[in-house]
Amino acid sequence: MILNPDIKIKTKHLTLQPVDDSYIDDISEHFTTEVTRYMPFNPQGDRGEIINFVNESKRTLLQNTDLVMVALDSNGDFTGCCGIHNITEESIELGLWLKKSSQGKGLGTEIIISLIEFLEQNFTFKYILYPVDEENTASRKIPEKLGFIPAKKYRKYKNPSTDLTIVEYRKYY
Repeated sequence: MILNPDIKIKTKHLTLQPVDDSYIDDISEHFTTEVTRYMPFNPQGDRGEIINFVNESKRTLLQNTDLVMVALDSNGDFTGCCGIHNITEESIELGLWLKKSSQGKGLGTEIIISLIEFLEQNFTFKYILYPVDEENTASRKIPEKLGFIPAKKYRKYKNPSTDLTIVEYRKYY
């Protein structure tokens, strides 16, 4: 499948669509230290970093390797970001973050189910990866209830005082 900026994925409560410049302020506001506690990112509130993220997301969409999307609620309000990354015939990686007020409502599971369905209908691959920090018990529940299995564990640098211990879940086909 050839990815394009017009892709929309509808879930029960959300619409997923490719990230674009109109969401820079939303991402800047909600991509906080608290939200990224278990992620290898250290947000500095630098709008330039978010602009670079959006531009890189648009570039990799055109290269057909990644699909980074915003999640919008039924009112069109920003809920978070999700992504289909490193698309190859071997594997595809999924990622997700939700703004603080959207967490704990089942939206992460809803998003991941919809991304998996999209991938199964449009791509051929051997497995899907879903990396999660070992201490992020809420996020670990998503792959575990969807039949992913822990395949490996590794350390990932976050900042000079913190390394994350990533559990890489996989769903094989």
